[in-house]
Amino acid sequence: MYAMGGYDSRGRGGRGGRVRTFGTLMLLAANLVSLLLGIWYVLTDQPAGWWNLYGVLLLLTLLGNLHLAMGRGVNRRWEYGYLVLHGLGLTAVPILNTMASSSLSDHDSRNLATAIILLALLAFGAVIAWLRMQSGTEDKEDARGSGGYSAYGQKGGSVLGRIGKGLLTVWLLLNLAVGLYLCAVLVAGIDPGLLEVIVPEYALFFGLIFLGAAALLVKMYGLKKGFWRSTFRGAVRLVGLLILIGCALPLASAPKIVNEAQDAYTKAFGEDPMSVADPALMRSAFLLPDYFYGAKTGDYRVKTDIVYYEGTEGKDAGKKLAFDVYMPPAGAQNLPGQNSVLIRVHGGGWTIGDKGAGNYAQMNKYFAAQGYVVFDVQYGLSNKEKFVKSAVVPEQVVGDFDIGDMVRHIGLFTTYMVEHADEYGANTQSVFFSGGSAGGQLAAAAGLAPANPEFKGLFDPGMTVKGIIPFYPANGLAKDLGIGGADGLSDPSLLVTADSPPALIYQGVNDGVVGVQVARDFVQAYREAGNDAVALVEMPFGTHGSDMYFPSYYNEPFTYLMERFMRQYR
Repeated sequence: MYAMGGYDSRGRGGRGGRVRTFGTLMLLAANLVSLLLGIWYVLTDQPAGWWNLYGVLLLLTLLGNLHLAMGRGVNRRWEYGYLVLHGLGLTAVPILNTMASSSLSDHDSRNLATAIILLALLAFGAVIAWLRMQSGTEDKEDARGSGGYSAYGQKGGSVLGRIGKGLLTVWLLLNLAVGLYLCAVLVAGIDPGLLEVIVPEYALFFGLIFLGAAALLVKMYGLKKGFWRSTFRGAVRLVGLLILIGCALPLASAPKIVNEAQDAYTKAFGEDPMSVADPALMRSAFLLPDYFYGAKTGDYRVKTDIVYYEGTEGKDAGKKLAFDVYMPPAGAQNLPGQNSVLIRVHGGGWTIGDKGAGNYAQMNKYFAAQGYVVFDVQYGLSNKEKFVKSAVVPEQVVGDFDIGDMVRHIGLFTTYMVEHADEYGANTQSVFFSGGSAGGQLAAAAGLAPANPEFKGLFDPGMTVKGIIPFYPANGLAKDLGIGGADGLSDPSLLVTADSPPALIYQGVNDGVVGVQVARDFVQAYREAGNDAVALVEMPFGTHGSDMYFPSYYNEPFTYLMERFMRQYR
């Protein structure tokens, strides 16, 4: 029997053994504490900033579990089981979180399976730490005397076992190659095409998943000695660690994002966003536990697929445009929004995209729960070549439309909104426009055009625009896709005046679709017009669509500013 004091199978111990025993004991405690705090966190409605300490503990515990599981203990089935659960579970967590976030039918935007997976990892980690304490904390050969510790039993194994091990090795090495490529995308700015939409905001998950692949490889090649095997294990450990470090850089930039965003906001709007005291607002600019468990949405109401326009002539003939509306809970009082309106315009290169799940629906849910009336609006899409050829779009919105037509459609919606304001409880004297990419450009145009004599007739005079919040706005880029339109509408920076409504802009520094200079030029247009009410929040390592994951280190800090911006100017 192996002693708990850190003795190996040959009875040796010493200071190293005691240190390993203490480390294993601490990991056991960390798993149990993280498990209990995780249950508490899931049940908490409005977590405060100190919960980030739990987020750090959770992350360190997951890393510690990997380190322990890749070691050569005698309870290999439990350890292999943990590594498999780690890989599969942390692949499923961001997918499940994103699905819950974007689903209109998932009211609180959290997936129960996510919590079960994370809590199971912690419980499993506690078990392997306990078993390692019972069997001794030194690395050992298989208790049955096998000199070749691997997933496939004793030295040699069957032919099928060796083939299986070889195929799994190739698969895991391919995983590490992908991990290195993603690090190059983040650090070196390599253009991955449309893959950039998912890389930076999910990077921490990628780092943990690929580190798990490295841990599994190390464990598979166990105690076998020899220079090349030792070199291989060492190289795999190093690659896994480098991938983790590279993929953790966006998370590490979160304090920089928060501090610089705070400074930009205060300089532009004259108010320190951190000083706003309203219990209904986010208490912290970023919560690391949200990244894992998902961010909970408060109460709201939603109605979908309400038609606001049916075309009967010209290029509009046969076209039908609809919207979804997210409203505060019935009878709600003292919410920050006070029934102000947020009109959200989806992106998609003016040729694809739609309202609903395709327009980051949790933003709609969140602000409705904050007391805003949120309209998620369709507009006519151009029949030019699709921005993404495989994308499916509603045929009833596609036509020979240019930017002018799209803005005109949004203007038609404003007329419908004003006429039906009482039905939705909407305060049309306090309206904000927001959208991403092509939607950011259209939102900016719709927010600025009502004050321009040439275009104000497109919008209902019963609407008052209080601010615009474009995400990586594709100003002036429609012409590159062969989509025409008046210059002032295609490039909203041409519409800026000294009296234009204030603007809060989101932009990823590494955006390969809409370069960061486009947003900087928009800010410059404000300042050249003598209007300093504009703040640009630049996201380090951020790419196009990097706000897609709602509880990320990009989207949460910006939402923190966005809700304060809207409260200030509503």
